[in-house]
Amino acid sequence: MVKFEGATLLETVVGRFLKSKVDDVVVVLGYAAEEIRTNSDFGRARVVVNTDYAQGLSTSLRAGIDAVNPAAKAAIVALGDQPLISVRTIDLLVEKYMESGGTIVAPFYQRRRGNPVLFDKSLFSELRNIHGDTGAKASLERHADKVVKVQVDDIGVLFDIDTQNDYGRLLKTLEK
Repeated sequence: MVKFEGATLLETVVGRFLKSKVDDVVVVLGYAAEEIRTNSDFGRARVVVNTDYAQGLSTSLRAGIDAVNPAAKAAIVALGDQPLISVRTIDLLVEKYMESGGTIVAPFYQRRRGNPVLFDKSLFSELRNIHGDTGAKASLERHADKVVKVQVDDIGVLFDIDTQNDYGRLLKTLEK
């Protein structure tokens, strides 16, 4: 619920996806879901509540993958605390997927992999089978040879806000 550029961090991230080439945006809420839903505007994005959030990050990943339109060819797994992600970066992931048909498409900033990451539908069942307090990183590592690397000039792919110190760093970055 922290404010950033006139909206919450999560609203900012969702707004970027809504402006991108992504067809359908799904927001997965866990802790304080009703408070967040009541006090947020996610536009046309669909909201899914993960009631199992206390069992770890994997449950949110699973809830999001389960909510993907069955006709979808792929899904982008994004973090709700990366407000600097550019619409152009999201569009590049979609474009590179359409061009390459790659299994995984990931952004790289100065040789470092960032988020969000696009996963082909062929990996959905694997993503659903991740358990515990972990995300899709294991899948990325298991299929490292299949990752289509997209070089981006967007530090936002590496920048997430987990603490008050991170938020302070975000504000200092914007002052520059």
